[in-house]
Amino acid sequence: MLSTIKLKPIMNKRQIEITRIKQYANKVRAIGIYIDNKKVDTIRDGETKKIELDSEDNEIYVKIDWCKTKPLKIITKENETARFELGSNLSGWKLLIGIYYVIFNSSEYLYLRRK
Repeated sequence: MLSTIKLKPIMNKRQIEITRIKQYANKVRAIGIYIDNKKVDTIRDGETKKIELDSEDNEIYVKIDWCKTKPLKIITKENETARFELGSNLSGWKLLIGIYYVIFNSSEYLYLRRK
């Protein structure tokens, strides 16, 4: 007698990978990760996070306090991982003018760019 085995369909995975570089600015603080205006996770200094996406068309940004990046519209294909680097524009001598970024240029305080 033959037996039948039911196979589960292969799921098409779409995901993002965010690597936060090690920096002095915000070293001890976590930064929130938002996808389609919903907080999905946080990321710490030097950490890498992988997050699965529900659809191919998403909008992503990161936020700490009232400073956030401009939203990035991303389109991912099946079985694709979109990779990003996260950091602060406050490095070197710019640490001295941090208050300027926080008050007048909060959308430039952090950066999120595709690798």
